[in-house]
Amino acid sequence: VSDLFRSVQLNINNPHFLIMQGRITKVLNMKPQEILSMIEEAAGTSLYESKKQSALKTIEKKDNKLTDINKILDEELNPTLEKLKAERASYLEYQKVQRQIETLTRLVVAYKYTRAEHVIRMLLRKCCLYKIR
Repeated sequence: VSDLFRSVQLNINNPHFLIMQGRITKVLNMKPQEILSMIEEAAGTSLYESKKQSALKTIEKKDNKLTDINKILDEELNPTLEKLKAERASYLEYQKVQRQIETLTRLVVAYKYTRAEHVIRMLLRKCCLYKIR
């Protein structure tokens, strides 16, 4: 008989595995919670209940830690990040304006150069015309 129970993986050493003849009345008079507890113990699920509780406590601790991290992010890091993003945008705008200034400065220098060349050519022509006369 023991081998039969072991073959279906039932724990025959559990005191609640079999209900002895004199204890049936006691079982019938038990409250539903007590019966459930006895069945869970006999089935071996009470062992997993403690593991479940332990896992739930671990999850709760992790959730609390996550909440703390999110709070730190919202209160400290996100404002700093937003400030840095604004500074970056300002810096990029500054660089764009600087490039435009450099381009316009080059254009002005090139215009002054070509204008000066034009004036020099005009003066040379006038000078040559006076020499010819």
